[in-house]
Amino acid sequence: MGETYYVLQSGTLSKVDNSVLFQNKNDKSFLPIESIDEILIFGNVTLTAPVLQLLSKRNIPVFLYSYYGWYISSIIPEDYLQSGYVITHQAAYYNDTDLRLKLARSFVYGASKNMAKLCKRLKLGNLRVPINEIEKASSVSELMGVEGNIHIKYLELLDLKLPQDFKIITRSRMPPRNYTNSMMSYLYSVLYGVVASEIFSTHLSPSISFLHEPSERRSSLSLDIAEIFRPVFCDRVLLKLINLKIMKKTDFIDDNGIYLNDMGKRKVLAAFEEKLRETVYASSLKRKVSNKFLIRLEIYKLEKQIMENKQYKHYIMRD
Repeated sequence: MGETYYVLQSGTLSKVDNSVLFQNKNDKSFLPIESIDEILIFGNVTLTAPVLQLLSKRNIPVFLYSYYGWYISSIIPEDYLQSGYVITHQAAYYNDTDLRLKLARSFVYGASKNMAKLCKRLKLGNLRVPINEIEKASSVSELMGVEGNIHIKYLELLDLKLPQDFKIITRSRMPPRNYTNSMMSYLYSVLYGVVASEIFSTHLSPSISFLHEPSERRSSLSLDIAEIFRPVFCDRVLLKLINLKIMKKTDFIDDNGIYLNDMGKRKVLAAFEEKLRETVYASSLKRKVSNKFLIRLEIYKLEKQIMENKQYKHYIMRD
């Protein structure tokens, strides 16, 4: 698998021969497009028509964010790998209330169990996964409410591991109100782009989801899959950065909300990429794979559930 390429400065992406050049008044560098899976752009970047054609030809999706990390839109090579046969089955799953609810429960189970595993690993106490409440939820909205309550308890336990200046206190998003909320929002946005790119590499439609409601402007299926991996990748990264005192107050700015500055973004993205490159044993393949490839495997499992009725088993990180 290739890597995620992040563009954090304002500038222009243009085509030079068969390469992509980024330039602004301070920088001029070529992107290693032979080894790139996706490009995530944060801020004011102009993309020329020829560079978009080249990226499309190489099947490299581009995800656009605001400077502070809010997802804006994506540029996806048209219909790459998508199959009408698969999409009709995926839509049938969405339109069947029972089948949709079954998959939605799986995402909530996966997210909850991974939150509980992380709390156990950090010796923060037991995070109870309310199996009866999840099973008895009669609608997706009710299920989302159950998941929200689990997440509140989870954040309370995480705060036991965080120093006073970096406590979460309560989840705040738009805008984030403190340092850890800022890191959490940024990491979750980055994970969203990575998951969306992995869906792009399968036959599934990113716009048909099961836990989150489909939306015109986003890959809502990415939100479903990302729920499972937030504790595994994002939360572990931010806890490491904070508790090893890698993150400083000087890595943030206050602009009607607390946001990462350029140095803070670089620290967070470097640690996130390191986490994605780590390898774990995948029993289905009987070999080690990168953490990033785990996301691809998760989507393949979902596709097999939809197409072959092979029961989807959410990923659970090891103790």
